[in-house]
Amino acid sequence: MAAPDPAARVAWLTGEIRRHDRLYYEADRPEISDPEYDALLRELRDLEAAHPQLCAPDSPTQRVPGAAVEGLRQAQHRLPMLSLENTYDAAEVREWVDSIAQFLGAPAGSLVFSCEPKLDGVALEVIYGQGRLEQAVTRGDGRTGDDVTHTVRTIRALPTVLRPAAGAPPARLEVRGEAIMTRATFERVNKAREAAGEELFINPRNTASGTLKLLDPALAARRPLDMLCYGLGEADGLLSAATGAPPRGHREAMEALAALGLPTALELSARGGLDAVLAQHEALLARRDELPFEVDGTVIKVDDFPLQERLGLRARSPRWAVAFKFPARQGTTVVLDIGVNVGRTGALTPGAVVAPVHVSGVTITSISLFNRDEVARLGIKPGDRVLIERAGDVIPHVVAVTQSGPGEPWRMPDSCPVCGTPVRAVPGEAVVRCPNPRCPAVLKRRIEHFVSRGAMDIEGVGEKLIGQLVDGGLVKRLADLYVLDEPTLAGLERMGELSARNVLAGIETSRTRPLARLLNGLGIMHVGETVAGKLADHFGTLQALRAASIEELQGLSGIGPAVAASVRAFLDDPDERESLDLLLARGVAPPPAVRPAAGPLAGQTFLFTGTLSRLSRREAQERVKALGGTLLSGVSAGLSVLVVGDKPGSKLRKAQELGVKVLTEEEFVALVERESGG
Repeated sequence: MAAPDPAARVAWLTGEIRRHDRLYYEADRPEISDPEYDALLRELRDLEAAHPQLCAPDSPTQRVPGAAVEGLRQAQHRLPMLSLENTYDAAEVREWVDSIAQFLGAPAGSLVFSCEPKLDGVALEVIYGQGRLEQAVTRGDGRTGDDVTHTVRTIRALPTVLRPAAGAPPARLEVRGEAIMTRATFERVNKAREAAGEELFINPRNTASGTLKLLDPALAARRPLDMLCYGLGEADGLLSAATGAPPRGHREAMEALAALGLPTALELSARGGLDAVLAQHEALLARRDELPFEVDGTVIKVDDFPLQERLGLRARSPRWAVAFKFPARQGTTVVLDIGVNVGRTGALTPGAVVAPVHVSGVTITSISLFNRDEVARLGIKPGDRVLIERAGDVIPHVVAVTQSGPGEPWRMPDSCPVCGTPVRAVPGEAVVRCPNPRCPAVLKRRIEHFVSRGAMDIEGVGEKLIGQLVDGGLVKRLADLYVLDEPTLAGLERMGELSARNVLAGIETSRTRPLARLLNGLGIMHVGETVAGKLADHFGTLQALRAASIEELQGLSGIGPAVAASVRAFLDDPDERESLDLLLARGVAPPPAVRPAAGPLAGQTFLFTGTLSRLSRREAQERVKALGGTLLSGVSAGLSVLVVGDKPGSKLRKAQELGVKVLTEEEFVALVERESGG
């Protein structure tokens, strides 16, 4: 068999790498894993080394991947922001050390390294002038990036004014770091989107990237990001906290940044010989699932700045640093079938049933495919072999089809698989919905949401009971829950008189849940707990909300045109109006929402972290609001009190660094009982 033509192979590799760069950096929809991408790049680099005449100036090996985003202003980096060489093997790390030792003419054992987590986020440069945040720019192509100052200002962990340190603030400080979304925030954002009937985000990295590119900072603030600093561009006037002189190495520079109040990963970093940093790499690998954010490896750097200067730069990466990547948490399996789940808003969500595969400590048998566009993008069908990935506790997703099977191409059904109603495509969205409000699947999901803890909190009404009630024709709309009786419930499978009485007691108690709980429970598109609370606080009563104009709805802070239109459409829908009237007629009577203008905790802000034992997180938060206090979503200088439960995590450390008052759960309970007079 003839050897492949090097020029043709270089051309193919160049086109393929550029395509994957666009998918990863611009569309936030990668098709292949990092190791597969690195293998393509390595093959291209090897071919160009063997055939130098084939190495073009604009080859992917000579440029940093990434491009500007339309709609955002661009800004130049004074010093290039480069990517890193990747390796997956400790032997290759040792080869890298030997090569730089040879270049420097020094024994490998004499070199000192720093290492820190390689964060799975978005590279940023944040610029401070005289200690004040002036600009934030994405890495882009390494020379030009997007100006995202408006969204970066919403990152609470990032100070807008640097903390005073030794001497005057740096005249100009270019801080490089990674914008990230923590796992907890990602989960919270997706829960809110699910409650509002919106598409779920796929993973924290893509969500962070999309959030930075938003043109509306208010929307970005509702998807809170964090940042950790890992390097410097220009640093005019940065002084070491220990010596009062400019830092001579990476670790000393990171300590100087921390002294200025900038977030770093110093507690997860190490400095020493190669064996020390390799040991830290193994320690991070063992802890990766415990960390609050996604980490996909360790970055190892020559610590000494003068040595970094001597080693210099390659075309797209520094010679003095390497990324030692963790093994990818991926696996391959076969798609057995593709089905459709009907949600409470009628959204049809395709999902793949796969042969069981063990990935990252979990056996996976089903994977959401999100929407019809995702199915089309993947080209997935039954019989295909697929590469799947699961990072930490994030839901598994299909990375790519690795081998096409014999099955027929899959397409979204034209009618609801449950009730047979013709489905409707939503203009401008990838979502297809069943429009039938009486669809059993829609009704079951709506009831599950209505009785959930964040809504009407009806204990004992679970998925199995809801299935019996709907399938038996006993509940045809939400209001039918309030005319159930003991004989009917007791006659159902696995119920009995005691269970029936408990369910009825829960239903009775729910009649007077707060207005915000009812609004959340109704399942209005785009209305989750936060929006429901704003509506309840502003209008006070259901009657006032029903009379509100779309202009009045849009006038509320944090409620844009789409949410306002969705609320008004729900209230104007004849079927929903009839159902709401029936709920009221059957005794659902939320008391007027009266948020105290002032209270014992007015002016104080609270945040909870760790696991609470005496109260649920929701109960604790409601006590704060009832006493006039305000809740924050992250640790910042504006936080008054951090309440810590078991295993509090990094929020406790940040609060202590900022001098925030910290209370145990017992101290918090004593405080609210004292202030409420109970």
